[in-house]
Amino acid sequence: MGRGGSRHRIHGLFERALANDSLRTSVLLWRSYIAYEIDIAQNPSAAKRIYFRAIHACPWSKKLWLDGFLKLNSILSAKELSDLQEVMRDKELNLRTDIYEILLQDDTVS
Repeated sequence: MGRGGSRHRIHGLFERALANDSLRTSVLLWRSYIAYEIDIAQNPSAAKRIYFRAIHACPWSKKLWLDGFLKLNSILSAKELSDLQEVMRDKELNLRTDIYEILLQDDTVS
């Protein structure tokens, strides 16, 4: 992965896999793609775009929705996080913790 063109190749592999109808709804594939963009490619704007595509493709996955709070909390604005929480509540994807508490903790740490 250290070679120059490998990032484009890996990105292309993810995109080709997600173009496949049977893989488009693979939560694991979406989560891996988001993790790759955050941790390896270090491209937060790409991770954010992929995240929104992922929750559109797999709206039933609580894991994907939670990734927005856990992995993308420094990338998404407070308004976006609040909107995500509202949509999750509408979809009856219940959380066991108060997201506003997490947001307040992040504000005090920053």
